[in-house]
Amino acid sequence: MADILVKRYNNRKLYDTVHRCYVTLETIANYIAQGNSIKVVDHESGQDLTTMVLAQVIADQERRLGGLLPRSLLSRLIRIGESRLSELSESLQAFLAPQEFVNRHIRLRLERLRTRGDLDESEFERLMMRLLDPEIENEAVTTDRVPENEPSSADIELERLWRDLEALERAVNALARPPKP
Repeated sequence: MADILVKRYNNRKLYDTVHRCYVTLETIANYIAQGNSIKVVDHESGQDLTTMVLAQVIADQERRLGGLLPRSLLSRLIRIGESRLSELSESLQAFLAPQEFVNRHIRLRLERLRTRGDLDESEFERLMMRLLDPEIENEAVTTDRVPENEPSSADIELERLWRDLEALERAVNALARPPKP
């Protein structure tokens, strides 16, 4: 599958730089359904607009198809607040792209240690190469978990959101399948 760079112009037109043509939100949805990786940038500033455009794709599909996103999910996302939404975003990233999530956190922690002076440059580089080397297989580590306290209402709300998101993922996957001839 291809990496497709799309440029968004001031007039909101989207230009596919790979296929050299203007595209619609529906075209972008089709690219993604085919397994392509999409990146959308502002033509003038180069700012990454991918997340915003993907949200527009979902909104467009909701408008055309209706019932894609449960109203309760959208309401909960708004009610949950910025800090909890940030936590949910981190959790989703860890779930959808676990290796990227782990690598990002390894990088951040090693950079903090280097900045504090706990690691010199050569040790920093050695650890980065060692910990982020894709050839090294990670062995599964099992730990015994201590039972947690009663879940808070926020935890219960997050659990409901997870269930709604799983239902949403199933709906999106169903929409992503090509129509039967």
